Amino acid sequence: MDEKKKKDNNENVVKGVFQTYRAEFRKIVWPSKETLFKHTVTVIAVSLMFGAYIALNDYLLSQVFRQFVGLIL
Repeated sequence: MDEKKKKDNNENVVKGVFQTYRAEFRKIVWPSKETLFKHTVTVIAVSLMFGAYIALNDYLLSQVFRQFVGLIL
């Protein structure tokens, strides 16, 4: 009998967890398609700008390093 009670208790716990998840999931306010599109474009644009900034700094620092190594050798 103890095993049956444990099994029932475990099932109730699992059901309670999923009910909680379901209730929280229903509280989510999803963005509109327009808002999602605007945010996506913004993220892509900022990522491209940041990537270009890193690439430019990498190029400039590598040129400075090459000039410095050229002076030593």
